[in-house]
Amino acid sequence: MSRNMPGDTPWPFDVDISTLDTSSITNIILDIENHLSLLDSETDLLELLRVKKLFEDELMAARRLH
Repeated sequence: MSRNMPGDTPWPFDVDISTLDTSSITNIILDIENHLSLLDSETDLLELLRVKKLFEDELMAARRLH
C-alpha cells in the first residue's frame, strides 16, 4: 500500500506492512527513533519521519482490529 503525506511526493515503492504483527511494527518504530539523531541531512530526517508515520498508522490500525 502506498502512502504519502499531504504535499509530499508519492512513495517510490509499494509496501504492504499489514501482515506484520504489532510487536514487529513497534520494534521498527523504535529502531527508526534510535536512528533519527544519526541523520545529517534534513531531507533524510524528513524521509525517515515519513516512514515512521507509515508504521505508526499501521500500528494504530492493527490495534483497533485486535
